[in-house]
Amino acid sequence: MAASMKGLDPALKKYLRSNKLPDVYEALITGLAVMCPDDPHQFIIDNLKYLLEHGTDELEWDLFVAKCMRPVNRIVSESNLEFIFNLDDESMLPTPEMYEKAYYHYNTKSKKMCFCAWMQYYLIKKKKRIDLENKMTRAATFHSHRMMKMHLEEWMEWVKYRKGRQAMAFQKIQHVLNVSIGRVIFEAWHTHTLDARRQREYFERLERGENMEDEDSFGQGTGEARDSLSTLPRKIAIQIFKHVDVADLARCACVCRSWKVITQANTLWNRLDFYQVRNRVTDKVVTKLLYKCRPYLIHLNMRSCQFVSEPSFTSISECSNLQDLNFSECLGLNDEVMKLVAKGCKILLYLNLSHTKITDASLRTIAKYCSNLQYLSLAHCKKFTDRGLLYLSSGKNSKKLDYLDVSGCLQITPDGFKNLSQGCTNLQTLLLNDFPTLSDDCLTPVANKLTKLNTMSFLGSPLLSDETFKRIAGNKNLKKIKIEGNHRISDVSLRVIGMHCSNLEHIYIADCQRLTDLALKSLASCKFLTVANFADCVRITDKGVRQLVDGPCGPKLRELNLTNCIRVGDMAMVNIHKRCHNLTYLSVCFCEHISEAGIELLGQTHSITSIDISGCNCGDGGLSSLGNNSRLRDVTLSECANITDLGLQKFAQQCKNIERLDLSHCMQITDGAIKNLAFCCRMLNVLNLAGCKLVTDLSIQYLSGVCHYLFQLDVSGCLLITDKALKYLRKGCKKLKMLTLLYCKGVSKNSAQKMMRHVENVQYSSDEVPSYFGY
Repeated sequence: MAASMKGLDPALKKYLRSNKLPDVYEALITGLAVMCPDDPHQFIIDNLKYLLEHGTDELEWDLFVAKCMRPVNRIVSESNLEFIFNLDDESMLPTPEMYEKAYYHYNTKSKKMCFCAWMQYYLIKKKKRIDLENKMTRAATFHSHRMMKMHLEEWMEWVKYRKGRQAMAFQKIQHVLNVSIGRVIFEAWHTHTLDARRQREYFERLERGENMEDEDSFGQGTGEARDSLSTLPRKIAIQIFKHVDVADLARCACVCRSWKVITQANTLWNRLDFYQVRNRVTDKVVTKLLYKCRPYLIHLNMRSCQFVSEPSFTSISECSNLQDLNFSECLGLNDEVMKLVAKGCKILLYLNLSHTKITDASLRTIAKYCSNLQYLSLAHCKKFTDRGLLYLSSGKNSKKLDYLDVSGCLQITPDGFKNLSQGCTNLQTLLLNDFPTLSDDCLTPVANKLTKLNTMSFLGSPLLSDETFKRIAGNKNLKKIKIEGNHRISDVSLRVIGMHCSNLEHIYIADCQRLTDLALKSLASCKFLTVANFADCVRITDKGVRQLVDGPCGPKLRELNLTNCIRVGDMAMVNIHKRCHNLTYLSVCFCEHISEAGIELLGQTHSITSIDISGCNCGDGGLSSLGNNSRLRDVTLSECANITDLGLQKFAQQCKNIERLDLSHCMQITDGAIKNLAFCCRMLNVLNLAGCKLVTDLSIQYLSGVCHYLFQLDVSGCLLITDKALKYLRKGCKKLKMLTLLYCKGVSKNSAQKMMRHVENVQYSSDEVPSYFGY
């Protein structure tokens, strides 16, 4: 159509434009396209009649479309209409610029296509080259590893051969050593026998009245009796006397001249501990001893000395070289006394004022005179205030103080902690135990300014939240943290601590109910962690323990406490056995899901020396397997009801060096088991038989006859124990210091009181056995 209309007369073109033929054409095509009538011819005729009647003044492109179906945009463009009706012939002819632009566009597109094809080819070649290099690298690595494996196997064969040779050499050397030792022992025995024989012959001849003047006598006749301690070198004798308390040291000085000289050594009097004789020490004794040793006295312990007063404190103030002073629980200490002592002892480094009645005045005195103080304990001192901490932080010793204990000081407010943190910026240890009112506001200045803290303790602080522990975790120097009884702390705090405190060594988190396995997973990254306590965190499971020990800290853990973690079972013991090669202490008491199989694995963990499996499902098999670890020294088997004499016998025969054993409430234990225990484990120090209702006097007889190192014994609830057992203890267990006889109806009150004269601490009652004993 366009070709046929090219040669039209200009007058005709003008006519087409004036009568709006392109617009009519556009409106008809749009109506046909949108309305889609069944009879298009009739539709066109009807619409043309409409135009004849009404004219083209109101003609629009969507005139013939129903209002509900009218499109937003035009369907037929004006350029197409102009092309169809050839209204602008000159505009339809391409210009030279259009040809040039079209050529440039085509040329550019061709170049782009060629470049893309070339780039694709280059990338494919580069990828092939990189893949080849990676394959060559892997091949070289494989070859290197294979060669190293071959060399390692050869080296291991050589090491095995050398070890065999060394074992043979060791056996020969051991044989020679045994022969040499046997020869020495035989010669010593022979010499001793000859001396005994000469001694016996000497006394026989003396009885017969024979003349012994010309013969060598048994004694040298010096007339001086010397004990073995006096003949030792002076340094060794002094080291022995260092283990004697003040009262016994005074008695030793009265034995003989030699002992008196030894007890007057300066090194024995640079440390005085009156705590052991706190109920007997008086001002007269204190002043006399301090007058004697004040030039070289360095350490002085006056803890719980209730009967000392001003004369004693005056004598203490004259000890100008004193560095360590303990006034804990001294009722006679007040502000005036503290001022007197502080003025005289100006080089104090360690000062313990816990449980005393000091006020702000004492803290002001300490800040003024004790310029070298490093250790200060104010635990449970109720009478000082925030002002006292202000004095302390602004004193001469504020920058040197690195240890502070304010446990139980509930009167301290956030202002007090703010005062403390402003001055004592070098604090490394801060203890805030027994602080039920401690809040987040109190610790905000501490966390922000005390950046050198490495030890913090919050035992009994239930109000602290995750926000506080997040701030504390910002201190990267933190090595030891203790939290107990806090039900607001969650896994979020532990995640932040594990993320930032990479030097953490000791963590104690007990009775924190919201902690889960995620907390242990967060701590696994602390590669220096050696002590971990999660007692009473009941939501911890085997998965959490595995995540903890599989981390860098697993092989370095030395102590692990999972007491009352009721969801921990045998799988946790498997992971502990695999990873914790340096573990020395483990507590899994009342973990009911641990069976004998798990306990057998603990018996194969030979690094453990102390273990607590109270309330676990341990029977004779598990106890026998536990005995495979001969390094065990402390074992707690309380409430393991399935243990019988057979299991304890096998255990005792293998762990002969056991020192502390708790068999409380193991009701199947009888005298036969105690007999084997006594004769196999002679190094027992502590034994608990409370609730073992089948134990009789015969067991006590066995123990007192062999276990001479026993110093603590508990037989509470043993109804078959009588006064006869106490006689055995008085005769055989000379080192017994603590004896518990609760609910022992067979023991009379007179016998118990008589026992109190030989044993320092005796607890006795003849009441009915409580129901929880389960008799």
